[in-house]
Amino acid sequence: MAYILLGAVNIIAVYFCVRYLLQRKALRDAAQELHEITEDLELNRVVKLSSPHKDLEIFLAEVNRNLSATQKARILYENKEKELQKQIEDISHDLRTPLTAMLGFINMIDRESLSGEDRESLQVIEKKAQTLKKLITEFYDLSRLAADDYKLELKQIEFGRKVREMALEYYTELKNRKLDVKLDIPDIPVFVRGDDDALERILSNLLQNAARYAYSTFHIQLKAEGERAIVLLENDTEYLSPEEGASLFKRFYTADSSRSQGSTGLGLSIARYLAEKMDGELYAEVTEPGPVRWLKIYLKLPRR
Repeated sequence: MAYILLGAVNIIAVYFCVRYLLQRKALRDAAQELHEITEDLELNRVVKLSSPHKDLEIFLAEVNRNLSATQKARILYENKEKELQKQIEDISHDLRTPLTAMLGFINMIDRESLSGEDRESLQVIEKKAQTLKKLITEFYDLSRLAADDYKLELKQIEFGRKVREMALEYYTELKNRKLDVKLDIPDIPVFVRGDDDALERILSNLLQNAARYAYSTFHIQLKAEGERAIVLLENDTEYLSPEEGASLFKRFYTADSSRSQGSTGLGLSIARYLAEKMDGELYAEVTEPGPVRWLKIYLKLPRR
């Protein structure tokens, strides 16, 4: 009798042990499945138990209900983004058409026949029209980048030469600000994998930013570290705090409206999006090592 009782106890123990192990495996499988779903909500999947358990099935039913609501919200958000992008595209086209015509008529005016005052007024009108054209273009490009509808042609580019060319293009503007400009570019080629137009646009926006906020010194340094090429742009500044430095790449952000010089607040945000589309990074920090604040902007790009 004792042997029968002991055997029964062993069977029950084995049963509960197996059941416990199966439930643990079911939880691990469910957790892995949930992780995969949350990593990519486009999968449109639900979490299932590999081993039946009444209480866990009730819990997972609630998890799946929330997943379904999240997936529906994602689809609704994507549809609204596409609708907004189409509206921006239509508005940009509607604005650019008459603006292009207006700029064409301005260029046709015989400036030599105008008085000095009228010539100055025409220059102001043309400058404002060009600023509006830039704003429309940047707003449209930013919407395309945010919607991942901006295609790049990635290839190997000698980045040191590109940095030198862009710095030379803006050298006069930087010198007119009486800045002490320093370039530290290695003699050996530093290649990155990127899009030529995107790199040019990023560097252009960063150099414009330097011309806007640098106080007396502007320094560009390029170096290769492992799988990344790093451009560090440094300048002293009177106008940016550490908090403002962290906000430079936010949409429509202008740190000092009195020095914005027609800035739309979109250029640096576009530059960051372009860097990220090339698997790179672009960020800024403001440090206060002493009485002078320094703005440091880091552009990191893959070398292959």
